[in-house]
Amino acid sequence: MGIRNSYDEGIFCWVELATSDPAAAKQFYGQLFNWSFQDFPMEDGAPYSMAFKGDRSTAALYGLTSEMCDRNLPPHWDSYISVKDLDSTLQRWQAHGGTVIKDTFEVTEYGRMAVVQDPTGAVVSLWQAGTHIGAGVVNEVNTFCWTELQTRDAGKAAEFYKSVFGWQIEVEENPPYYVTCQVNGHMNCGMFDMDKAGLPAEIPPNWTVYFNVENLDKAIEQVQQMGGKLLMETKAIDVGRFVMVSDPQGAVVTIMELTVVDD
Repeated sequence: MGIRNSYDEGIFCWVELATSDPAAAKQFYGQLFNWSFQDFPMEDGAPYSMAFKGDRSTAALYGLTSEMCDRNLPPHWDSYISVKDLDSTLQRWQAHGGTVIKDTFEVTEYGRMAVVQDPTGAVVSLWQAGTHIGAGVVNEVNTFCWTELQTRDAGKAAEFYKSVFGWQIEVEENPPYYVTCQVNGHMNCGMFDMDKAGLPAEIPPNWTVYFNVENLDKAIEQVQQMGGKLLMETKAIDVGRFVMVSDPQGAVVTIMELTVVDD
């Protein structure tokens, strides 16, 4: 259903966890999502642990780097957007008010990437695929199914991403005025304004990762049994039920029981 062999321009294609304890994170997510892992050495010798559902990659995790620790970054999930030409995308990104956090670099034969920040302050990565396209399976149970921008200015963010990637933007007419973004008629991601939603001011703009689970109540029980925490009450929407949780190391993620899937 959600098998992927390539990604079009502007589609979220990969998610990865930077964590303070890779071994514990592998145990937590491996049990929660029934993932297996394969380790690949990075340039500094630390392993990059790729998660698999069956024989298809779906996410990855690695230890917080010394640079991240120097910046006091907590454990967190990162999202990647697929691009066909990284250099021209970076030009558009900056021309429309975005900034570059980490300029273009090669990830061996796997691809090229850059870490960037949009005008509202949210950080995301851009990925030009080599041998690694991103996730080999999405939207299925135990894979990532949605990415969502939590920002203090959803209108500004929507116009920015529309200008850079050509996303088709739709805004709900009723509060909280949720923004959905499509690529070629398919749902790609969402956005909402944290101020209008009444979220605490200390939460920085961020791209939040959603994972699909078969049974949300069972997944919540597993999270709590393994040392994770619930950060909100379960919420029901048109396409399913979801809840935001933190893993035992403190990384925030959303788990969702989908009833409607855009393949």
